[in-house]
Order: sequence, then C-alpha cells, then structure tokens
Amino acid sequence: MFQLLKMNTFQESCCSIFGILLFFLLQGSCVIVHKAVGSSLRLMHDIPKENLSLVQWKLNETMFAEYDGTKFNDVKQNIFAGRLRMNLSMSHISVTVEELHFQDSGRFSIVAEGPQSKQYKTQDIELHVQDPIRDVQIKSNFTWQESKNTCTFHLHCLVSGDLKPSYNWSGYEVGSEQHLHFNLHPSMSVTLNCTASNRVSIKSSTLTVKCSEESISSFLQYKYLLIAVGTGIMGILMLSGIIAACCRWRTNKEKGESEAEITVYEDVNSGGTARTTKRTESVVNGMSIYETVDETRIMSNMPQTLYDKINYQRHPADGPSTSSPNQEVFE
Repeated sequence: MFQLLKMNTFQESCCSIFGILLFFLLQGSCVIVHKAVGSSLRLMHDIPKENLSLVQWKLNETMFAEYDGTKFNDVKQNIFAGRLRMNLSMSHISVTVEELHFQDSGRFSIVAEGPQSKQYKTQDIELHVQDPIRDVQIKSNFTWQESKNTCTFHLHCLVSGDLKPSYNWSGYEVGSEQHLHFNLHPSMSVTLNCTASNRVSIKSSTLTVKCSEESISSFLQYKYLLIAVGTGIMGILMLSGIIAACCRWRTNKEKGESEAEITVYEDVNSGGTARTTKRTESVVNGMSIYETVDETRIMSNMPQTLYDKINYQRHPADGPSTSSPNQEVFE
C-alpha cells in the first residue's frame, strides 16, 4: 500500500514538472531586460528575414507593429506616439522603441510565421524601465565626545534619481546602508567612498574627513553659540509671559474697580445734598432690605415690629379721668 501511494505521488510530481516545461515550451523563452528612462529597446527576431512571412510585435497582448513579408505596418500609432522605428536590414528585421518611459514597462512579444504558415517559437521580453542614478554626494557632520576623546562622524550618502538604489561604502569603514557612523581620534583622517547602483546605472562619490583641533574648536564654539541663543530665547519668552500676566492682572483690577463703584452704602447715601429724595429712587437695581424697612417705617402709621402689632390698640395708662379695663368690664 505504501509503495502504491509513493508511486502515485511520484507520477503526480512528474506530471506537474512536465506540465510546467510544456507550458514554457509553448509560450516560448522569456528574457528580463532592465532599461533606463530615455534609453532605447530593440526588438529583433532570431529567424533570418528570408524565412519569415509574417512578424507581429505586441505589448501586453496588444499588437503595435506588423511585418507582412514585404513591408512594415504601424498598427497602433498611439502606443508610442512617434517613438517607434522599424528596421529592415539585409538579414534580420526589427523594431526599436526610443526614449523609453516608465509606462513602457511590460511584456513584449514577437510572434513569427514562416512559409506555409509555419509557426515559430514566440519570443518574450519582460521590460523594466527605471530611473537612472544621476548624482551621488556625501554629507558629513560630527560630534565631539569629550569623555572618549574622539570625534564621532555621521556620513550620509545622497542620491538624485532613483530613490531606492543599493549602497556600498568602502575605505576606512564598510557598509551597505545609506548612513555610516564611526569614531576617529584627534589628528586622524580617513577617506571613504560611497557607491550607489541599480539595474541600469552606477555612481560613486569620495570624501576625506579629519578629526582636527580646528574642527573640534569650531564645533565647541557652535555648541556654545546654540546654548546662548537658546538661553536668550527662553529668557525673552519668560519676560514676555510675565509682562502679559501683569497687563492682564492690571486690566482685570481696573475692570473690577469700575464695576464696584456703586455699593449698598453709596446707594444709601446717594443724592448728596438733596437728602429729601428717597433712597429707593436713587437705587438703579431696586431697593435693598435696609431701605425697604426704613422707608416703610417712616411713611406708614402701621406697627413696625411684632410687639407693636400686638399692643398697638392697647388703652392708655389709667388716669384720674379714665377707668381701667376691669372697670369697663364690670360696668
């Protein structure tokens, strides 16, 4: 049973491998080509011209040029917009796409037939158009480590053009990143090289750095200058905050004093020399409790207190001409 399962697995693997090989044989060979923006791509069939009766050039299955055995036919003129050149030499025929753009990337196919409709193997070209590296520069700065008595250098490889190239540092230090860090003791100098490359271009730049007393002195002066400038800015900000707080406090104080000019006591004594005017008439926002009680007591003949109310109708004291309440009762 185990041998049978093993045999079936082997047969399935063989079928898969043969299927993949057959697929590639039917599809033809595929070549991957990398080109820079602005360069040219020549598409030529391997079969000699005398053995060809029909050739078609396609981009992503869209035919853009054709050779019918006697002449070229520009099928899709809008694909390359005047950048297509057709070449008919003594031995081979080809087309050239000039001034390549990013959007020209894709799968190119060359389909050919011979006499009596003989089908030749299709040639496929996978094109990748990239931006070339135009320039490389090395930017350097350092910090002085007084505790270690060393200069710590920070190097940065700047590339214009392709934004994702490969980097390679060589010289005193090696590396494969865009940044490079290392230490030097005073009076030491080294030369480093940064090389940036991609599939279509390569550029490099060289820089010599030195940990000198002049550079250390300049760094310390720059450091102290930054500290002084920072301290000055902080002082100005603090002074501005204090001034703003004082102005705000003074404004609030003046506003409070202006709102508090009219008080209960001023309402009571309002009127100045015209004391005949009622205090309630001088109050803008109404009468206070003191004014209400006082004026009511003056203007009314009613009892003013609880005691006055209870005894308000009591009889006057007994006199020689009046009788007491007991007398009135018994009378």
